[in-house]
Amino acid sequence: MSEQLALGIGPEKSLRFDNFYTIAANRLLVNQLKLQAESEGEQWVLVHGTPESGRSHLLQASCHQAASRGFSASYFPLREFTDANPQALLEGTEQADLLCLDDLDVVIGRPQWEESLFHLYNRALLSGTALLLASRLPAAALACSLPDLHSRLKSFSVYQLTALSEEQRLEALMFRATGLGMELDRDVAEYLYHRAARNLATLFGILDQLDRESLRHQRSLTKPFVKSVLGW
Repeated sequence: MSEQLALGIGPEKSLRFDNFYTIAANRLLVNQLKLQAESEGEQWVLVHGTPESGRSHLLQASCHQAASRGFSASYFPLREFTDANPQALLEGTEQADLLCLDDLDVVIGRPQWEESLFHLYNRALLSGTALLLASRLPAAALACSLPDLHSRLKSFSVYQLTALSEEQRLEALMFRATGLGMELDRDVAEYLYHRAARNLATLFGILDQLDRESLRHQRSLTKPFVKSVLGW
């Protein structure tokens, strides 16, 4: 079945549920998002957590899951559109079966954005569109200046995404490597983890680079090879 992802703003192809490292504390949330994406779960969901917790990954994974089941889905990282006209940007987005809005907290407090989001909610209510929102803060803690929008956001099912511990970040790095078809020994993973910036976006970017170079040179991921590629 071909994916039905709305054009314009689309999710990264590599960000899916099967390569999201899920710890026990986040298992219920991930299961709920899968159900929502397949039109079997809750219609209104807000996920909150720290920037490194994986919010953006899950929203984009939800889009791919919905599309794989024949539903239309669209992803909007609002952080990238703070200077855009929100009315024009969001117009017609309620036509998707699943609409995912990332970085909600970045635009809350801006009157034009809040009004546009309020009207989007009402249009989505009529169209039956499922809304998945992500924010650094839970709905109740968002400093909305529009009371009507605040009350709508508080009606969402709210889930907290638990961030990974240091050990779990290391395991996530090895999990990611396995998903790329790479053999990453723990000692090499620890070497990467302690030499690079310890945020997952940077580490995953390094893995992608190492994957390309290992294929090009037909080399396994040893410490000497990693040192030569990264210049360490």
